[in-house]
Amino acid sequence: MEGHSSGDSEAVSRPAIIGAGTMGRNIAVASAVGGQPVTLFDIDDEALSDAESEVRSTVRTLTDRGVADVTDVSEVRERVTYVSNLETAVADAPLIIEAVTEDRETKAAVYERIERHASPSATLATNTSSLSITELAASLTHPERFCGMHWFHPAHIVPVVEVVYGEHTTDEPVAVATAFLEAIGKDPVVVEEDIPGFIANRIQSAMAREAWALLGAGVASAEDIDRAVKGTFGFRLPTLGVLEKGDHSGLDVHHTVLSELLEEIDRQTTPPSVLSDLVAEGRLGVKTDRGVYDWSEADLERTMAERDQRLLDQLEVYRAARGPPESPDEFEPGS
Repeated sequence: MEGHSSGDSEAVSRPAIIGAGTMGRNIAVASAVGGQPVTLFDIDDEALSDAESEVRSTVRTLTDRGVADVTDVSEVRERVTYVSNLETAVADAPLIIEAVTEDRETKAAVYERIERHASPSATLATNTSSLSITELAASLTHPERFCGMHWFHPAHIVPVVEVVYGEHTTDEPVAVATAFLEAIGKDPVVVEEDIPGFIANRIQSAMAREAWALLGAGVASAEDIDRAVKGTFGFRLPTLGVLEKGDHSGLDVHHTVLSELLEEIDRQTTPPSVLSDLVAEGRLGVKTDRGVYDWSEADLERTMAERDQRLLDQLEVYRAARGPPESPDEFEPGS
């Protein structure tokens, strides 16, 4: 399928995305909507065909909502070139974003092939939410050119991307990744230490642990726990965050609340039984029709579309809270 769809098979100097699964194709959408042509690679022709179909649909949704400042939807779609030849994808790519399955051995095998064909000066970034950047870099000949680039699902909507240093990462690859993200309208957050979960997933996991503990203890229903989150601190988060909210409330008040509650908050170091039981029963959520909630009667395509529409509404709130963005420079690696 080399050269399939938009673009031809010739290698061009553009970022490459390795893996056309959910995250890879959504990163491609984010890049295209942000004005940056990219190459999307997958060894599986069917995965590329599915990716192209989803990219076309998603781009239409985003342009209809005004996220992409263009009138010609095909102009955005044509920024994505689909190839099934890795050498074609990475040969001249200044930035290579690996977005394959979250497995160390699989990623290491992909890195070996990438290093064989990519420029020695190329930046290689991994989209991982939990794996150590330093450990992944151990399989590379040039670990200093490697960094983390943690996108959040759905990657074409969520504005922040974490850019993570590994133990051997130099400043240049982080600068390249950050410049790319800023050029496509994303909001990069630099994580200077390679710690498990980075920033967002550590905070999110701490919150999730307490939510599951409350559900398991029968304190409230799942619906009421979720509503309490959405309608209280969750409602404020796009505007105030956590630490800024502390300043607004008064750090003395914040200190008092923590002094009262920290002894009571769940401290388990393993997943709570209520979650483990659901997993053991095969109730994994939307993909199995049942999880905490029953999705068996839901129109999942409509459900996902409505979810994305709500997230796009929140994106407007986030951007308004951040203020008008500076006009990003065109992505020029190494500049």
